[in-house]
Amino acid sequence: MVWGVVVCLVMLCVALFVDGRRREQAVLRDWELALHPRAKQALAAAREQIQADLAVIDLMYEGAQERRHQGRTLDALRLLDQGCLLIEDYCPTMLRSVAALSVLSRMAAAMAPPRPLRPRDFRLRQIEGLALLNQFIHQFVVTAGERFRVRLYFLARGFRVLVHVVTRARRRFREEPGPAWQDLTAARHDVRSLSDEWLESFRLLLMSLAAERRS
Repeated sequence: MVWGVVVCLVMLCVALFVDGRRREQAVLRDWELALHPRAKQALAAAREQIQADLAVIDLMYEGAQERRHQGRTLDALRLLDQGCLLIEDYCPTMLRSVAALSVLSRMAAAMAPPRPLRPRDFRLRQIEGLALLNQFIHQFVVTAGERFRVRLYFLARGFRVLVHVVTRARRRFREEPGPAWQDLTAARHDVRSLSDEWLESFRLLLMSLAAERRS
């Protein structure tokens, strides 16, 4: 009897979750219709700039990895230092843009529904933990605007974690090259994941502001 009730409750929860996801996707499709061509151009320009910055970071990392395999340790270290410096310079820029999105979101009368960060998209344990916490808090925040700003808060925390991890890995690379390299590999992956999440946040904000102007 008890197990039958438990099974029914589980099935009900799954059905509600699936229905909620379908409704959320339908709402997002409606919001996307409001996206103005100029907003689409702004989004495309931002994506292009971010991809260019990340491509340079990838080139530095891949070059360092190649020279490391060739036994050219000093050359690998030089490229790695440059790649780390690029990430350390890139993250503060993203932090400022996250803060700007948060301020601009308060100008929208209504926000397109955001989703929380997903732990599976990250490799650094610290950022994965932030995504888990974002998912938990997301369930208790009522309005889409509040959920959007909570999302941005954890996004900013993620970029700060990246700076800390990269700076620490640079300092200990000569003494502990194995663990430091693993951290840098994960950081290289996560800087791209966080940037993708920033672009998604920017897209949601543009849709919200465009819908308000149209209305």
